[in-house]
Amino acid sequence: MRKNYMYKYILFFMCSLSFGQTPFSKENPNNTLALKACGYINLLDGGFGSIVGVEKGFMRNNSIGVKLIYNHFLPRREDEEEGLIDYTDDRDLSLIAEYKHYLNLNEFRERTGVSPYISANYKKGRRTIDHDRNYDHDYYHRETDYEYFGPAVGAVLAFTSVGRWAIDTQISYLSGIKKRTTDYVVPFPHNSKESFRTNYFRFEIMLTYNINWM
Repeated sequence: MRKNYMYKYILFFMCSLSFGQTPFSKENPNNTLALKACGYINLLDGGFGSIVGVEKGFMRNNSIGVKLIYNHFLPRREDEEEGLIDYTDDRDLSLIAEYKHYLNLNEFRERTGVSPYISANYKKGRRTIDHDRNYDHDYYHRETDYEYFGPAVGAVLAFTSVGRWAIDTQISYLSGIKKRTTDYVVPFPHNSKESFRTNYFRFEIMLTYNINWM
């Protein structure tokens, strides 16, 4: 299966809208709510990916949040006579729960506009792959349930002294387990279940806009 398909993803749109001052605000330490979203498209295979989330600050330098991630990709071949043929319907839906602690580096924050943070992430989801049954494949249906947990480091860079516009970027290392069920047709129809541990690095970047909300 497409081992390198992640490299084909083309970043299309990134945005994050924050109501009020989040914990990384330079001007106001109030605990507030942040709504976030980003999206991207796969120009080579077709399909899209999206993330929406909520982050709530508490005790000044801390926050908790959740993110819903949905990827839907549709790689297929094209034939001049038959049109689109031999497609793959690839869906991945997951939820991330996150705790963030913004480092209390006030002088550095005032001088550079950068607010570093550390966080812990828990990710749970399911990926479903369906192949076109009119064409030969090793399998036609596969479901993979997964759970990950791991640390992350990141930083928010404010564009102005007021801190309304900023970039939030993060890299995390997630380790966990996958449980996979596959309906095979080669060499004969049968069902297979397997479980294995895995890990990977995850990178995220968002454009953020803050609105004062007392």
